Amino acid sequence: MQLNQQQARAVNALGHCSVLACPGSGKTRVLSMRAARLLSENKTGRLCAVTFTRDAAAELKSRILHLCGEGEAKRLAVGTFHSVALSQIRRLPHMSSMKLLSDGERMGLLRRCYSQCKCDVPFDKVLSAIDRAKSRLGQTIFSDPGIEDVFNAYQHLLATEHGMDFADILLTVVNGFRDESIKPLAVRWLLADEFQDADEVQAQWVIEHGMAGIEVTIVGDDDQSLYSFRNALGYAGMLRVSQTLVAQEITLPINYRCAPNILAHAARLIANNPNRANKAIEAARDAIGIVKIHRAADRYHEASLVVETINKSADQGWAILARTNSLLEVVEAELLASGIDYTLSGGKSVWDGVTGSALVGLLKSVQSDGWTGMANALSVCGVRSELLNLHHDNKSCGQMLERILIHAPENDVRTRKTIESARRGCAEWRRQIADGNTTLAIYAAANWLAQHAKQDRGDLVKKLAGIIVRLKGSLAQRLNTLSRTTDRTNDNGVVLSTLHGSKGLEFDSVWIIGVEDGNLPHPDSTEDEERRLFYVGITRARNRLEISSSIEDGLDSRFIIEAGF
Repeated sequence: MQLNQQQARAVNALGHCSVLACPGSGKTRVLSMRAARLLSENKTGRLCAVTFTRDAAAELKSRILHLCGEGEAKRLAVGTFHSVALSQIRRLPHMSSMKLLSDGERMGLLRRCYSQCKCDVPFDKVLSAIDRAKSRLGQTIFSDPGIEDVFNAYQHLLATEHGMDFADILLTVVNGFRDESIKPLAVRWLLADEFQDADEVQAQWVIEHGMAGIEVTIVGDDDQSLYSFRNALGYAGMLRVSQTLVAQEITLPINYRCAPNILAHAARLIANNPNRANKAIEAARDAIGIVKIHRAADRYHEASLVVETINKSADQGWAILARTNSLLEVVEAELLASGIDYTLSGGKSVWDGVTGSALVGLLKSVQSDGWTGMANALSVCGVRSELLNLHHDNKSCGQMLERILIHAPENDVRTRKTIESARRGCAEWRRQIADGNTTLAIYAAANWLAQHAKQDRGDLVKKLAGIIVRLKGSLAQRLNTLSRTTDRTNDNGVVLSTLHGSKGLEFDSVWIIGVEDGNLPHPDSTEDEERRLFYVGITRARNRLEISSSIEDGLDSRFIIEAGF
């Protein structure tokens, strides 16, 4: 396909360049062609391209080499921001033996420091504050002295153990640039993709290379910046690089993906965000797409609408998108019950979620008389951890239930009733299985869990039980089948994904579920970022877009009105 005028400008621009790429505008193609042109037209000089994930880096490298030929591979380096920066650190003799902590090791150190400092602030807030501090330059002033104590203790432990965590990598390199202990990359050109997701340290890393004489190209879309909770700068970061390096700014406004009416709704929605780049997005396509809005009674009715529609249009490629994985569980259960193939794009299966894992764990305990699954099921039913974590000395499930009943307070009537009913039920379910009534045992155990589980999980428990009943074999064989089906890598069928996980993907047909106020937008995030999240979801659709909400879960999202649906 021939380049349009704006794409050609971006590919052939001289000097520093900042490319604002709208959804479906051929961003990756343009970036690859620019890199290939630079390598092909200049027989000396190396090029480095960076992005945020290894998969994206591998795809970008493959595209560049396809265009310019494998012979240029020696002059091309493509990786993540962190992998490239880590290679700069490893070149220093005194840093070559520095240990990079895994996520588990990092969390272990932080918890030790948290316990040592006796901090009153919740651990997750301490973690967020430390992550925020390490994504910024300069001295951090913490809102609570307890957090600062944990941070200082953590940094001291890292120094003592000659280690660094993931966030230290780029920070170390940027500080090394400033004291001249680390040299910039030995390249002529530096390209950075998805730059709307860069934090302050990543942006400064790029700027330092540009100030050292390396020609910089950044590509991104401020309207698709979804990671402010990870301290991404969005448009401000792109603007900082452009202004500091006096970069040429080029916009790719033509969308080749979406039907024009679908794109018009997306553009009308995102126009409500202030402080965004001025982009007049336009559709290249003429054919009008299908757009429908649904108001379901509850989540189960919503899931049935999704599956009913998919059954009527099996020839279309569908993606079901939601703000969180938990919202997708009911849809996944409905797909399973209907025998429709699906793929999980990241995230967990319904069997790995709270409800599914509680049911599977309960049935495993019934089958093996082990304790772990029953304990997890009782936790979902509201039984306190201190009772469930009593030392069990390899006791059976029935013995543990009797022991917990002894320790349960006499005045905690609900807990005692729950444990007693589990004790009686477990014995009965095991007897039913021994008599060959596996289906009866599965339904009985599921009904017990549905009755005692916290929150409104009962309907999902029963639907999942029905799926297990339809499997063949003994209870152990059915549970083994479930463990295999949690790894869904089917290339066909429906794709289930969160809105965050769908960024960079596209589908013939998209259904966005759970579009209620209080869920999208969600109060835990800013309204601007939630609007960008909905915008990303809408612009995944090529030909068909369906949006639904649940009456039981709230009013229609105000974003539906803003988008003109």
